[in-house]
Amino acid sequence: MAANQHIQVTKLFAEFVSKADVFLLTPTVVAHVKEYLLDYLGVTVAAAHSWESTEQILKAVVGLGARTGTSTVVLKGNDFLPQYAGLMNAALGHTMDFDDTYTPGSLHAGVCAIPAALTQAELLGSEDATAERFVLAAAVGYEVICRLGAKLGNEAYARGFHNTATCGIFGAVAAISVLKRLPASTVEDAFGLALSKAAGSMQYLENGSWNKRLHPGFAVHDAFVSVSLAEAGVLGAARPFEGSYGLLHAYTPRTEHDLPSLVADLGSRWDFVETALKPYPACRMTHGLIEVGGRLGQEAKGREVEKLTVSLSSPNHIVVGSRIPNKLHPANIVDAQFSAYFQLAHAWLYGSDTGIEFSKRLDDEAIHKLSDKIECIKDDSVKGFGSKLKVQYSDGETKEVDIPFPLGEPEHPFSRDRVEAKYFSLATPVLGEGKAKDLKSLVENLEGHSVSELLQLVS
Repeated sequence: MAANQHIQVTKLFAEFVSKADVFLLTPTVVAHVKEYLLDYLGVTVAAAHSWESTEQILKAVVGLGARTGTSTVVLKGNDFLPQYAGLMNAALGHTMDFDDTYTPGSLHAGVCAIPAALTQAELLGSEDATAERFVLAAAVGYEVICRLGAKLGNEAYARGFHNTATCGIFGAVAAISVLKRLPASTVEDAFGLALSKAAGSMQYLENGSWNKRLHPGFAVHDAFVSVSLAEAGVLGAARPFEGSYGLLHAYTPRTEHDLPSLVADLGSRWDFVETALKPYPACRMTHGLIEVGGRLGQEAKGREVEKLTVSLSSPNHIVVGSRIPNKLHPANIVDAQFSAYFQLAHAWLYGSDTGIEFSKRLDDEAIHKLSDKIECIKDDSVKGFGSKLKVQYSDGETKEVDIPFPLGEPEHPFSRDRVEAKYFSLATPVLGEGKAKDLKSLVENLEGHSVSELLQLVS
């Protein structure tokens, strides 16, 4: 990276944040933020209403005195301190593992950028934080997260870090700072302070723990703390992105980084619009297998399968393809979400469009039997979140399918009808049909409303 050392990456990001203005918002950027916001709200409402970890996390933050403020947590009230509202709304948004995904960075940007922007905009009120300014803050937050994540790559998982968390805190800092109109020097200090809080260990994979659900929550909480410290004059570390012990050195095994491309065209080239919405509530690395496995399984009704061979990139194999007991036969939801074996077997037997039904089939003997016939191998010709599937039937027939792009990627996009169907499937059972439609309408016409109005519908 020596040739790149003269590029002041952190300063350029801080200037981008401090100078961000609504004139940068193109129709494409606005449309994407609104779509991601609608998706976030549907997923978060569902998780807040009923999911296995929700009440325990809420109990913990309330026990810390969280309910002494004026900020909204989805479905839980509007009396929270901002840092805890951010924690809850981010954790809830990630709880079902149904949130948007940015493939080049192998991360979830929305669950850090959106909760940070929502909470800060609500704090400021509609005069200081217009709907347009909120959209700008969310867009800038997304962009910071996605650009940093793309440089860490999915190789960061091999070092044991979850990019959603390690990059997410910086995007949350950016979103908060845009709304507060902070000068570049303060943003730079906040980034420097946030580096010491950037975390998110992949150790959760060992036992399917709830750490992962909390990763974006911790990131947004600590972003509020970092910004407050910087505003008070606390000096943050210099060069937290490009420095010798900074993000790009410490959090990924990659040794070469194209720093010019990291900061090129900030404000005019928006990389985050390549973010994909998730069709299935499972690790993105399994989605191609779910889609294709569901189709082939329905076509093969009555035929005996001899073997299913799954090809994954080396980094993805570590996360979802290792042949270890809690992936081969997962006993909890997180392990099932991160098992190529379970997700493929479930889709093959029950179809791909089953929502959260997989969570009720952890003890399904047919799934366990088919999982034992699945082999996951490393194949570094597979890129991104792609995969390959080879089916060997007992009658000798063989079928091979290359799945370069899971459903939802720009190359294999979600239809708008499917975006809305996903939202309503999550929001309507909780909010009711009328309120779910009102919330969708408000998001689509956000410029005529305020963030406070939006949050009132889901408080």
